[in-house]
Amino acid sequence: MKIGICSLAFRDRDVFDVVPLVADMGYDEIEIWANHLEGKSPAQLEELRELSVRKGITVSGIAPYFWLTQDEALLAESLQIASRCIEQARALGAGMIRTFTDAGPTGIGSAEATAEHWQTAVEALRKITSQAPDLIFAVETHEKTLADTPATTERLLREVGAVNLRILYQPFEEGDLIGDCERFLPNIRQVHLNPHIGPADSSSLLTCGIDYAGLLTCLRKAGYSGSVAVEFCARGMDHTTSAREAITWCREVLGQSSSTVCQP
Repeated sequence: MKIGICSLAFRDRDVFDVVPLVADMGYDEIEIWANHLEGKSPAQLEELRELSVRKGITVSGIAPYFWLTQDEALLAESLQIASRCIEQARALGAGMIRTFTDAGPTGIGSAEATAEHWQTAVEALRKITSQAPDLIFAVETHEKTLADTPATTERLLREVGAVNLRILYQPFEEGDLIGDCERFLPNIRQVHLNPHIGPADSSSLLTCGIDYAGLLTCLRKAGYSGSVAVEFCARGMDHTTSAREAITWCREVLGQSSSTVCQP
């Protein structure tokens, strides 16, 4: 099992600074926020890939935002973003693109979604996934999206029917942390450990109020061979200390030494 981090934690820093920073902390992988790649030329992407190789850290995926259920303009923009991220992922040697059916406070959740919302999202995801059969598109389980409950997440995968559409598991607002993970395990590409969604006002995985130790233990016992990624998404905070704490704690829970080389 590999332990990664989302570059979103350092949203105000250049990605060329973030990669060596988190590599030196001991992370195996980095999921790169799409905004960090905005305006980067093919030559710069190649330079970034070479930097990650030198630092011994893998680019696990690209993390854009999609808006597939709100209006035609946002849908068209999302399809353009997807095409751009596909090329960036290939250039960086990343195998995954994080995928949403919607994003932000105006997102359409499953409880309010109409048949038209579902049809639009399913058709868009079929189009996106068919563009890149060599990549995995991992739908993040998240509030205000069609993947905001276990049942609707399964429905989304079933209706799209693409073999390269998988799940990026983040605990549901009202779910069974361990049970939901076990339910989705065959389709999980990555697991997010996000302290900011916990009941406690904390940026630490240890004190956020979510049993991430139990979740990691469950994944280890199940022989999970994918990756987990720590996600710090709160704005206006320096997450450096929390990121260092998180990688040390994750390795302790998993019984890995800091020098362990994780195999995929």
